[in-house]
Amino acid sequence: MNVLAMTDTPPQLRELAKNIELLRILGMTDNECRIYLSLLEKPRGESIDNILTRSGLTPQEAEVAVKGLNEKGCILLNSNRVEANPPRDFLASMLREKKSSLDNELRRVQEAIRYLELSLDPYYWEKRTGLRPEEMISPIKDLPSMESRTIEMVANAEKYLCIFAERFDWYDSVRREIADAVSRGVKAEILMLVKDSFTTRRARELQRLGAEVRHCTEEWYPVRGTLVDDRSLIFVIWATRKSGVERPIHYRPNYTENPGLIRIFKDAFRKRWEEAKPI
Repeated sequence: MNVLAMTDTPPQLRELAKNIELLRILGMTDNECRIYLSLLEKPRGESIDNILTRSGLTPQEAEVAVKGLNEKGCILLNSNRVEANPPRDFLASMLREKKSSLDNELRRVQEAIRYLELSLDPYYWEKRTGLRPEEMISPIKDLPSMESRTIEMVANAEKYLCIFAERFDWYDSVRREIADAVSRGVKAEILMLVKDSFTTRRARELQRLGAEVRHCTEEWYPVRGTLVDDRSLIFVIWATRKSGVERPIHYRPNYTENPGLIRIFKDAFRKRWEEAKPI
């Protein structure tokens, strides 16, 4: 069985070569293309024995090709005969399978890129700047994770803690740790915007715990954070402050033990603390 027997003119040969090329793109092998295109010439199909012995392939090659065509839905096996299925019936299915395969491959490539960026980019800069990025700042997953880390930091405070929080909405999550820290002699300084009944009540509660609270007199910076003992800092920067937006967009929270970053935050906090009004 010779595929080229189905035509003997150059234009038809070019069309045949184009069809084979496109079928390969869809995942068919050369042998599968050869057998399927030959079956198109036979409305009643071909016996398996003839395919195995007259296809120009070894019996093993022909058997593998027939099995592949059957799995792709390109042929119909009926008793001892093989018939070509209409192209429209299996081409759409091949397209879906190809798309799924490409989507999976794209996900693998994306995962590889993410891993390599995390692995190689820090190494690149470490070799050129002498600084490990993870030693300077570490991203925190989300705000709940930030609160959990803050609770841990306050619980381990030894000398003092500074909290920079506009409304201190997360006060209830860390209340017990602040109270325990103050009871063991830790100095607690809370800088807020005390501007309504809610924040006034919160400030009074903090004072009853033994914390010192002050009202920030200048325009509020879109930052909240906690500094403990000049050794650990956690903070988040808000990207938007739109009226009517319940949860404004914020950048990912970060944690650091880098002395330089801690000093910058501490100096900024101290300046605003000195200019703030006692409650």
